[in-house]
Amino acid sequence: MRRPPADHRRTFVAWLLGLGATMLSPLGAQSAAPAAALCVAVAEAPQRSSLPALQWLCEVALPQQAGWPRGLDAAGPFVLRLDAKGLTIARGEPLPRGVAIAGSCRLGEGPAALFECRDDGVEDWFVPVDFVVPAPWWSLLQRLEADVLDLPRRLDAAVVLGHLAGAVAEGDERHELLQLAAAGCGTVTWTAWRGAATLRVRGRGDGGLVLPALLLVLADGDGASPELSLRAFAARDDDRAEAARQLGRRDDPQDLATLRALLFADDDTCLAAIGALVRRGAATTLPDIVAAATDERPFATRAAIDAVAALWPAANPTTKQRVRAAIQRSSSLDMRALDVGADWRRLPDAARVRDDGSGRARLLVLLLLSAICLYGLWCRERARQRPAAALGTA
Repeated sequence: MRRPPADHRRTFVAWLLGLGATMLSPLGAQSAAPAAALCVAVAEAPQRSSLPALQWLCEVALPQQAGWPRGLDAAGPFVLRLDAKGLTIARGEPLPRGVAIAGSCRLGEGPAALFECRDDGVEDWFVPVDFVVPAPWWSLLQRLEADVLDLPRRLDAAVVLGHLAGAVAEGDERHELLQLAAAGCGTVTWTAWRGAATLRVRGRGDGGLVLPALLLVLADGDGASPELSLRAFAARDDDRAEAARQLGRRDDPQDLATLRALLFADDDTCLAAIGALVRRGAATTLPDIVAAATDERPFATRAAIDAVAALWPAANPTTKQRVRAAIQRSSSLDMRALDVGADWRRLPDAARVRDDGSGRARLLVLLLLSAICLYGLWCRERARQRPAAALGTA
């Protein structure tokens, strides 16, 4: 699989994105990229019934197209061909048991890439190493960090497509395709590695891998989506938290909105977002940070308490008042125990709960009672051993 510039470590699904570059983009006919052709054999309805996105596409979306043959049963097998001339659909032959779709993709006169999706959503791609990919689509892969080999990855299809497509008006022909199909695809998981003669990709989604990749092509209009924000929202692995941390190193004001939203993600991501906001000195976000602290997210709660101490000196009076109100409303017991009263300025280095010494006093009393009990037991044993010692000497 060849791409500019040469890189023996990075590559991924760009062969299918390259297909979209030449066929689905308005500029495709004017591009110097080779003509692309996709051929997909679709199995009967029972073999694709467990794949919601594929089922919706085959039984709802495609039959509404003008190119759908009259009398063709959407529940039966059919063959779909997509090339520079447009979409062609014809009756097909049944596929082997367990296979939902199978097909090939070719760019120009180059070698064909093959794929097969099983009825459980697991899909395999076999891409020749000399498969040529149009350069413009590598930017999308790099923004998603989706071109790395030997690393399992997870993306939420609906989230990433929502960011790439932007606002879509109701009634737009892309509306249903991008929103309904993407929602049906769910979370897409994959791993790519290099074989002897082909690039292997194995993944799973509720629409396989081909359908989410084609949706990416349709959604990515001008390629303006910031890469870190896109990954922070759409990723479902460690890359999501890492992207949130990297957002704290930049000065883009739009990143604050992203970090505010990530405060209500999972515990690890929220922890990373709080750290990024503290690093940026974003004192105005303190009320949101406090609101993100819950008993179900212990790490984020601890980070939120530390963030209040770190950002409190820089907060204005209005923000401080909102922070006090947020602490009172918090569902976290640790957060509600936080004292931000008049003496808070004397504790700028760490958030501390007011300590009146009662806890240490109770601990000392407990240790004293334990020592008295142990001493009493020791004295009793010595008293028992004295008569035995006297008899022995006698």
